[in-house]
Amino acid sequence: MKFFRRTPRPTSVYPIEDVYIYRQGHRLHYQVSGPLDAPPLVLLHGIGGSVNWWQHNFPAFNRHFRTYALDLPGFGFSWRLKRAFSIDEGAGYLRDWLDFLGLDRINLLGHSMGGHIAARFAARHPGRVNRLVLAAPSGLWVTAWERLKWLREMPKVSVPLDQTLSIATGTMRTDLLTLCVSLKAIISDRGAADALAQLTVPTLLLWGGSDGVLPPALGERALQLLQKAPARLQYVEHGTHNMMYDQAEQFNRKTLGFLLNRSSISILVPTRGIPERLNLSESLI
Repeated sequence: MKFFRRTPRPTSVYPIEDVYIYRQGHRLHYQVSGPLDAPPLVLLHGIGGSVNWWQHNFPAFNRHFRTYALDLPGFGFSWRLKRAFSIDEGAGYLRDWLDFLGLDRINLLGHSMGGHIAARFAARHPGRVNRLVLAAPSGLWVTAWERLKWLREMPKVSVPLDQTLSIATGTMRTDLLTLCVSLKAIISDRGAADALAQLTVPTLLLWGGSDGVLPPALGERALQLLQKAPARLQYVEHGTHNMMYDQAEQFNRKTLGFLLNRSSISILVPTRGIPERLNLSESLI
């Protein structure tokens, strides 16, 4: 087993370290930043992504948390697993990595497929998660008609060029087999709704108001399943599926407001497909 660290990349406050773990013939890559004594926050990217998707969030998060971003197997600089990948396998991969680092209890943020995995992990190990943020998690579906209707009504937004290039680069870096296996894992998984229904940890659902991949109506459906957990649903105005990138300031503010348990939050509730702002104080939906 070996550790290799690349030259730290400077951020607004703390440098970001790239860490490689070689163990049992597998290479795992993650980034870490923030005070050593701060509570841990773990970030999980979506399909086709990597730790690079969090580059606009690290400077905000690492002021308050020891922040870790993991490259899931086959993505970024982590090697593909030799065994078949599944959402359950992803949750086990996360558990083993946390065990190796000695992180017993964490705050957890997952996006898309990463949110799918994060929900599964939190449902199975509620004692290990302090607060959970699910940013447009995969696993729930709309009908083809609902999707087409939403795409016609969806508020149109302009995606920054650097975001397009970053997403394209990350996707091209991922080999075709990993993409296909991961997509199959998402589509074939039948436990997403059950995992949400089993959650008991405080949970924030975030959805982009202009998400063309997973329509915002799924946020309401996910919220309805969270009967056992104190849960909040917030919409990121003008946010695409990759809201943490194109609406980073808004995404960071909402996420930190929840993770730091601030007294006032702003919740967006969709009306006729367009989010409408409501102001609530200490409200749990």
